[in-house]
Amino acid sequence: MAPEKGVHTAVRVARRAGVPLRIAAKLREPREHEYFERQVRPILGGDVEFLGEVRATDKAGLLADATCLLNPIQWAEPFGMVAIEALACGTPVVATPCGAMPEIVEDGVTGFLRADVDGMVGAVRDVGLLERAACRRAAEQRFSIRRMALNHVALYERLCAGPQ
Repeated sequence: MAPEKGVHTAVRVARRAGVPLRIAAKLREPREHEYFERQVRPILGGDVEFLGEVRATDKAGLLADATCLLNPIQWAEPFGMVAIEALACGTPVVATPCGAMPEIVEDGVTGFLRADVDGMVGAVRDVGLLERAACRRAAEQRFSIRRMALNHVALYERLCAGPQ
């Protein structure tokens, strides 16, 4: 729960798109509480619900049942595990093109990358056009444990082969 995660933006997008929003986030640190109290709590209500931190088993169900993961991050996030978890559940991702999101989300296939609220509103409305099975396939092909192990072995073999 931090400003750079864009929860306040997600609320604006969901409301303008006319869809409910369920927010799951860690809320432990003083900075997180401050952001939540100032910018998030005042805009909760109606179709916008804060769930708090959820267990891994609950997170998988929440992601699998979602129309999409709305992830309007505002920083250069280096990996984006939640986006990969959503794709693994067959759930498209609507995100800003920040950090690792362009490496994770294939625009128009596994989700949409949009730089502003207007673009994200349109993307949320269009996620039903995407094939959820394509999201799952992409996660398996690009981010599975098997893929990671094969990539590590290939790197190790290149390093052992010496300078090219």
